[in-house]
Amino acid sequence: MWLHVEPTSRCNAWCPGCARNNFGYGLSKFIIQDLDPNILKTTIKQFNISRIQMCGNLGDPCAAKNLDDQLDVVKDIERLQIHTNGGLRKPSWWAALAKRFNHIKQFDVYFALDGIGDTHSYYRQGTSYDRVIENAQAFIDAGGSAFWQFIPFAHNEHQIEDCIKLSQKMGFKKFEFIRNARYKDKAYNYRTGEELDIKPWSQDKRFNRIYKIAKHVEEKNCMHLSIPSIFLSSTGLVTACCHMFDTPLKDVDIPNEFSNNNYRPVCIRSCG
Repeated sequence: MWLHVEPTSRCNAWCPGCARNNFGYGLSKFIIQDLDPNILKTTIKQFNISRIQMCGNLGDPCAAKNLDDQLDVVKDIERLQIHTNGGLRKPSWWAALAKRFNHIKQFDVYFALDGIGDTHSYYRQGTSYDRVIENAQAFIDAGGSAFWQFIPFAHNEHQIEDCIKLSQKMGFKKFEFIRNARYKDKAYNYRTGEELDIKPWSQDKRFNRIYKIAKHVEEKNCMHLSIPSIFLSSTGLVTACCHMFDTPLKDVDIPNEFSNNNYRPVCIRSCG
């Protein structure tokens, strides 16, 4: 069974489509805290968890002040995923992370990169493109398995092919498009409140060739509807899924026929 973990509700980014803020400008009302590692340990044991995805609804895993303590708890897990904007921590930490989990069956980090240079931070406000690239490269060079996740918008679609080429040059394991995830009617600058022009991409036919290069176009889906899984919020509450983050888990029937050990879940949140 998969456990979808929200390590923290903290984040360095101000993405307009994220539920933690008001279309990019000003925080919504929620509890700011980091997940207690002891609760994580107890949940893993209680539900016999062998696979973990660290992502969540509101925060970036790397913003958790006690992330290293949480990682100690999952050090012997069978499969581990971390979804992040990659803009936090130093390259040395990322290199150490790759080596720290090189013993487990499968460990992947998904870096959210939506363009090159300033284009990336137009939507992913508050993050540094250069810092993300530096951290990702340090992780890859140390033997880490990295995925480049890209949300196509009108303002970054002209860079799609360049991003694919860069991902290959850097040694990313795979480049993935994420569609229909964070397109909102409103978007504001996280510092000034000025309205931003963030529009969906054109889906022009000229990108068909790029799809073939990327091999795969990934649409957001819900891991909790696809495979046996539960959600653990940063408040320590176990729920049926991330959309029911404030509803306690009571009796949930998760049919075994949906189990697929080769399935790689892509959370509907997924740091988008």
